[in-house]
Amino acid sequence: MAFTEVKKSKVVSERTILALIPQRFREKTSEALEKTELEEIRLRVNRPPEFIYQWGHQFMKSDPFTKSEASFVMNQLSQHSVYAFEEELRNGFLTLSGGHRVGLGGETVVEKGQVKTLKHVCSFNIRIARQMNGVAERFLPELFQEQWRNVLIVGPPQSGKTTLLRDIARTASYGHPTKKIPPRKVAIADERSEIAAAFEGIPQHDLGPRTDVLDRCPKAEGMMMLVRAMSPDILIVDEIGHERDKASLKEAMNAGVAVICSAHGRSMEDMQERQLLRTALGRPLFDRILLLNENKHGTLIVQRSVQK
Repeated sequence: MAFTEVKKSKVVSERTILALIPQRFREKTSEALEKTELEEIRLRVNRPPEFIYQWGHQFMKSDPFTKSEASFVMNQLSQHSVYAFEEELRNGFLTLSGGHRVGLGGETVVEKGQVKTLKHVCSFNIRIARQMNGVAERFLPELFQEQWRNVLIVGPPQSGKTTLLRDIARTASYGHPTKKIPPRKVAIADERSEIAAAFEGIPQHDLGPRTDVLDRCPKAEGMMMLVRAMSPDILIVDEIGHERDKASLKEAMNAGVAVICSAHGRSMEDMQERQLLRTALGRPLFDRILLLNENKHGTLIVQRSVQK
């Protein structure tokens, strides 16, 4: 992409975010958006806006965000996704053009034990989407050895799991001639729109030319739909955890598809307790485990060395 196109895309992306921000906060927010370390913009009723950077956080020196300003933000958000607004409220987040996500906090409306929607929304987490290419580079010699290995990426929130999955998908789709990695068909089951950051079905991140995305579909069902319909070489999925997710992973692997996925956790012990590492017969489910920490550093573990 040419420099002028990148610059134009950045300007449009910033305008999308600034359109949500009440007027009196826009100048400071615009200044914060110029910093590549910015990760989140937090708006909470009765609190000043907060900027979350890679190096820490900073509250804006201003009067608190008000309830009427929360209503303004909600009105702006509804214009970005009118047709799916109620469904997105039920999920607790909305995805904007450019891949930015807005998490919502408020009062849930529950019917028959299920969350139907949110009301009295009073807190917003605007997560800035910045694609980071090349973060998977140092792990490629272990993740790809003549073929892509089955890999589980484990880490706490904001340790870089999704960013790494996204870069692996892009690399696998384009291929990597220098490392003798051929391009492959990639399928992504993106239940929470975090990997592709799809807006109206179109991925907002560059995931490569041979990547197909199933957006907002429950993971277990989505994985099977992709295996059966899209014949992928590699299946990528974020935040596995349930037994039904594990069953779908196993079925995909048995069909000859390489699976690369992530899960919340801080240690191998966490994964052992959740029984995500092995099959019912005690065999390793994954070839590689990649443990990430809060500083986004990774440690690779070969699964065959893990004890039952």
